[in-house]
Amino acid sequence: MNELPLDIPLKNFHEANGAKMVPFAGFNMPINYKTGIINEHKNVRNHSGIFDVSHMGQVLVEATDLHINNLEKYIPLKLNNLRNNRSNYTFLLNENGGVVDDLIVSLIDINSKSYLYIVYNASRKNEDEKIFFKCAPNAEILHVKNCLFAIQGPESIEVLNNVIEIPVDMHFLDIDVLKYKNNSAIVSRSGYTGEDGFEISISTDQAEVFVKDLLENKNTMLCGLGSRDSLRLEAGLSLYGHELNENITPIEAGLSWALDKDRLNDTALNGNKILSNQLHNKPSNKKIGLISVNRSMLRDGMILFDSNKNNIGKITSGCFSPNLNKSIAIGYVNLNFDEEKEIFCEIRNKMELVKKTNLPFVKKNYKKNGSYNEWKKIHKRSWMGFDW
Repeated sequence: MNELPLDIPLKNFHEANGAKMVPFAGFNMPINYKTGIINEHKNVRNHSGIFDVSHMGQVLVEATDLHINNLEKYIPLKLNNLRNNRSNYTFLLNENGGVVDDLIVSLIDINSKSYLYIVYNASRKNEDEKIFFKCAPNAEILHVKNCLFAIQGPESIEVLNNVIEIPVDMHFLDIDVLKYKNNSAIVSRSGYTGEDGFEISISTDQAEVFVKDLLENKNTMLCGLGSRDSLRLEAGLSLYGHELNENITPIEAGLSWALDKDRLNDTALNGNKILSNQLHNKPSNKKIGLISVNRSMLRDGMILFDSNKNNIGKITSGCFSPNLNKSIAIGYVNLNFDEEKEIFCEIRNKMELVKKTNLPFVKKNYKKNGSYNEWKKIHKRSWMGFDW
């Protein structure tokens, strides 16, 4: 018997603001608001948008030597070498090097203790938490008391800085514990849209007031899962259950940059020999980007063929791209497929030509380096009688 989806803490707030709620990963989630997915998508690309991602998992693990040693069986990083106040994209790996889940792991200080703050997929909570509690029995599940929000877009820094003072030197993947109305919030400069933005973990009892504070900016709108998916797909970002699963390794997914290569020589790491072999000899499949030539919609699960009608792979994610005004997709093809040859997709029992392209479809706009001009723009102060 299937369990009914759970409600996120701000369900009533979202419905009052015109959200269409749908079941997703065990939760009732906003798919879009009255403005519609395309308008939400474009607003994030041009201004800023707020996503409630409180369905996602959050856990704090005290960064002791024992916990780190246990976690390094599953996580392909040298956790002792993590920099304080930095986030890292990584994975939990099974014995074959397949991806149990993809994660963001950060090292932060709370009350003078060092913690690994880990954010993980809602659909993988049960699997992930078995590992976390096996490695660290006293791990603290944070999502039971904290909501998680993402504000994304080129104006997100200005919008958030009016509510929480952002450090001058906070760049992409930096993270810190900051103050919101005299309480703590975990703030990282990160996101899942390809745009500059921030993710904020904040106490549930402050969540609605926090979102309302952000919405004081008239160029900011609430956004749902629909635009989040089209934004991440344009940015060429993988989604668990589509581009990633337990039968796909990070190397097959084109994510070898997220592995610490030295760990592949460590027999304590799950799947180290398989991953090392793939790194040196290439895996059997590769991830590619696709664009519809005939404006037909490309969808997850569609089969890809060569000109001789040989099955060469399949699409794992597809949607309409508001920025390109075309249907786009991510998929996997056999490594031995000749890249110079045409690719066809079976759509409504008809073979249609699709164009292979490099990922991402839309250039990412992460703020990897801060600038004086940006700082001056958001921190409007006076010093020695001069307006900056």
